[in-house]
Amino acid sequence: MLRSLLLSRDDDTVRILKRCFKDLDVDLEHFSETKVAVQKAAELRYDAIVVDDEVEDAKALLERVMELASCTKAVRIALAHPAAKMDSVFKIGTQVILYKPLSPERVRHGLRAVRNLMARERRRGAKRVHTMISARLSPRQSRGTGKQVLIADLSESGAAINFEAGDLPTSSALNLDFALPGSPDRIHATAELVWQDNQGVAGLRFLDMPSYARKQLCEWLKENTKGLKTAAASGMGI
Repeated sequence: MLRSLLLSRDDDTVRILKRCFKDLDVDLEHFSETKVAVQKAAELRYDAIVVDDEVEDAKALLERVMELASCTKAVRIALAHPAAKMDSVFKIGTQVILYKPLSPERVRHGLRAVRNLMARERRRGAKRVHTMISARLSPRQSRGTGKQVLIADLSESGAAINFEAGDLPTSSALNLDFALPGSPDRIHATAELVWQDNQGVAGLRFLDMPSYARKQLCEWLKENTKGLKTAAASGMGI
C-alpha cells in the first residue's frame, strides 16, 4: 500500500484527507508538529508529503524532505488558497497544489492525479481519455478572451489541462469552452480549479454543463474508451 504523510492542524482538513486517501488505498499518517513530521519522514519512506500552508513552519518540512534519501521520490503536495502566489508556493519544493476550500469531492478529484504520480498507474474503471483538445478558460463573469489551454485528459467529471507560463484564473467558477474532435458543436462548461502542479498541468472539476453537451461528452468518452480497451487487449497498451 502507498504511504503518505500529512502536516496539518485543522481537524476538518485531516478528516477529509484521511477519508479520501483511504478511498484510493493510500495510507495517511497525520502529524500536527513539524519537528515530529520531519523525524518520521527521516525514518520511513513516503510516497507523498502533504503540508497545509496554514502551518507556519510547513516550509521547513518540505525543504528537509528534499534532502532525505527515503523521500526522494515522494510527491510534495501543498494545501493552499487560490489567492496564494503560485511562484512562491512552488519555490519551496511543492510539486502539486490542492486548492482550498477542501471538500471530499474536490479532494478526490485532485488526488486521482496525485495517486497517478505516486503509483504511475491509472485507476481502473474510470472513463478517461488522453486528448489534444484546444480550449479556452476564463473567469465565469469575465467578458475577456480568457486563457488558451490544452485539454490533455478528459472524463465525465472533469479535465486535466496543459497551460503555458502565467497564472490560471482562480475564481470559484470558471468557463471552459471546447469542441470534441470531429464535432462542430462547442461545449460550454462551468468548472472549478482543483489542483495545479509545477509542470504546467492543472485539474478542473465540472460544476455544470448543458444536458445535451453532457450526453455528447458521455457518448464520446464511451466510444473512445472502447478503442483504448481494444488496443490494450491486443497488446498495444494505452
